[in-house]
Amino acid sequence: MTLDQPSPLESDRLQQPTTLPLSNLPAQSPTWLWPQRIPLGKLTLLDGAPGCGTTLFGLMLAACVTAGLPLPDGTSCIQGPVLLIPPHDNLNDTLLPRLQAAGAKLDQILTLNHVLDATPGASPSSHPFSLSHDLTLLESIITGMGVVLLILDPFSAIPGWRRALPALIQLAARTHCAIVLTRSLARAPADPLQPHCPASPVLTAARSHLLLAPDPADERHCLLLTPKHPLCAPLTILSYAITTEEGIPIIQWLPAPDPSQLRRLCTGPIRSLQRQAILRFLHEQPTPRTIKDILRATSYDYEAGRKMLLRMQQAGELVSPARGLYTTADHPCLAHFTNDSQSPLPTSPVPVPTVPNVAGESSTSVEQSDSKNLRARMTRPQDYREVRALIEARLIAARCHTVERK
Repeated sequence: MTLDQPSPLESDRLQQPTTLPLSNLPAQSPTWLWPQRIPLGKLTLLDGAPGCGTTLFGLMLAACVTAGLPLPDGTSCIQGPVLLIPPHDNLNDTLLPRLQAAGAKLDQILTLNHVLDATPGASPSSHPFSLSHDLTLLESIITGMGVVLLILDPFSAIPGWRRALPALIQLAARTHCAIVLTRSLARAPADPLQPHCPASPVLTAARSHLLLAPDPADERHCLLLTPKHPLCAPLTILSYAITTEEGIPIIQWLPAPDPSQLRRLCTGPIRSLQRQAILRFLHEQPTPRTIKDILRATSYDYEAGRKMLLRMQQAGELVSPARGLYTTADHPCLAHFTNDSQSPLPTSPVPVPTVPNVAGESSTSVEQSDSKNLRARMTRPQDYREVRALIEARLIAARCHTVERK
């Protein structure tokens, strides 16, 4: 037996599992950065639906923590430094203006995107921050600077996150730092009160799960929900809107919504006033309409309305028989569509179709106007989509007009 090999007795001692009776452990209550929402020393997953400002919400949290501002529900939080790891967003033109608008204390905001390679004799170089390789550096920054909140936005863009997840949980416990990992959802949940978010190891490991989703009562507003809260009782739902000040987006908090009304909207036939207006308008139209026509008739904001039309289509309330056109799911005009309307994009100039003119317009003037518009648009190859949508709209109108005459 050589000197560098442990004896059989020592080997058995090294392989014995470390066990500790629970009676030897003191009972402790969880501590919170944001009471009942973001615990200290644990992971929190922040999911955000499209258009709900996931990154903006994280910057709002950073502003509250660094400046000691009240949290959205009026509670206070621990004040201290915040560390941001944003692989995608630019610091100068994106994060810095939004942090300033939110009232953050900038000298308490730290960022970590790249790590310098300290190789003796080599030219200076750096590599993107990696959880699997730079976790020791991350812990030294957290302990050395007294960081109380770490935001990884989004965590999936940081190399090595899957392999380092168990070590990250232990790091949070050792440093007592609140770690928020953000994730952007591909689509909004159909029922925000009972969401089915994509499965992930982070969702399993997180001790709190926050969700940003559109408000079904008014889709210009968003909701902050807590689908997973194993450390506390169910929480109230918070509501907010994203506005701009001098071109910079900010979060404006609104009165808390009525949960019973939200439950009815999510599970019953009741729809928001905006959706009702859109469905009523399309039901009364003989043909599918463009996005601009729908939103102009319902007096709805274009950007928010465009997203709502997409969500209504995903929910099966609307149908898009041709690119850029919408109608209700059971509208009679859908019977006039054929497979040839879904032909591929044209590769050469497309002739202008001759269709019946509407009342008050001459056929010649309409055709000349359409020809000019098409020739102007066809000068740019990237506008084939717009040309095709216009042609399909005219063809649909012609078919419907023919059926009505018969």
